[in-house]
Amino acid sequence: MNKIDRYLQFDDPTVSEFDLKVNEQFDIVDGLEQLDIKTMIEMPPELEIDWSSAVPVYLSLFVNLDRDQVPYKISSKISSYFKVDDEISNVDALQILQTDAATILLSYLRPLVSMMTAASGFPAMTLPMIDFNSED
Repeated sequence: MNKIDRYLQFDDPTVSEFDLKVNEQFDIVDGLEQLDIKTMIEMPPELEIDWSSAVPVYLSLFVNLDRDQVPYKISSKISSYFKVDDEISNVDALQILQTDAATILLSYLRPLVSMMTAASGFPAMTLPMIDFNSED
């Protein structure tokens, strides 16, 4: 398992879904709209988590799915098993999984999104940093 400051360990992430739909009718001369990026974090319900074992965390990423005048649309899903140090309370561990684990998973998706969008014939997209602490 990889370690982040020893409080969080994780297995190598696995991409289980990556769908890129290129809009061949899109005219880059018209310019690019601001990206529409949505995320969804999934993990077992808090009461079902066995804190002595690694916990699966899934991050789904959706780019431009609700827009038509875009060069591409992306839907992807990545996951890994995370283990939070036993000295951390369950409440704090849950928060760490929802924020730090999601940030780690996003960092593994970032180069894949850039590589695939660059191969689309349009400019490569670099995923921005996402604040998983926000309530949005």
